[in-house]
Amino acid sequence: MGDVQKTDKLMRIMAIITGIIALGESILKLFNISILQYDFGLIGGLICIILSIFVIFLGIKPITHTPAILGVIGILIIIFGVLLGGLAILLAAFIGALS
Repeated sequence: MGDVQKTDKLMRIMAIITGIIALGESILKLFNISILQYDFGLIGGLICIILSIFVIFLGIKPITHTPAILGVIGILIIIFGVLLGGLAILLAAFIGALS
């Protein structure tokens, strides 16, 4: 297996794991348990849940520009108030961009 395939598999595995982390943190956000002081309330939590599920699907079946899409989703998730999940998704995007 080449180096490109190894980093692509690592990005896919990390996208699935970090999507699950972001999903859990988004659900906690719905119950007003959050690391960040600001939030967008119920709407922000629901948007983060949808984006987290999308990240999991991108990990299962990646498309052409998956690292760039993961980077944008990671930034959006951080903006909507899910810090750890967003940073982890950005890490998966960085690893995917290396391949």
